[in-house]
Amino acid sequence: MSTAITASHTQRNPELLGQTVIVIGGSGGIGLETARRASAEGAKLILTGRSPERLQRAASEVDALTTNAFDATDPALLAQFFRNLPTSIDHTMVTAGRPYFGRLIDLDLAHARRVLDEHFSLFIEVARDAAGKVKAGGSLIFMGDTGAARALASESCRP
Repeated sequence: MSTAITASHTQRNPELLGQTVIVIGGSGGIGLETARRASAEGAKLILTGRSPERLQRAASEVDALTTNAFDATDPALLAQFFRNLPTSIDHTMVTAGRPYFGRLIDLDLAHARRVLDEHFSLFIEVARDAAGKVKAGGSLIFMGDTGAARALASESCRP
């Protein structure tokens, strides 16, 4: 008597198949990696970024549906982008913004307030502008980062 062992291959459907995903700040870093993952999961992508050249490179890598190069921290340009969208969307992720590089002890508080205001305002503007475009069950995701830069431990505590 012989026992046959059969391998069971479980196939799964891509999680974002047929869904439209916008990545604001999608030309590099976390935004580009998010676009790569969303593309691998079957999403149709709309990418934005400040640099047209970087944006085109990213778009060709992930086969983006469309791109739009603009500074997302400009409320008028951001509103225009959402007004001109050709379709409703399922998900929007915001990774745009400029990180702060340096030691906290050296941080100018006025500059810090401007950076925080820029990020907070960007998130509010995206939420307002995307509200009429995001389908029921969709999502808005806001993320910030430090651009993968770190202060050295020996420098971070020195005055």
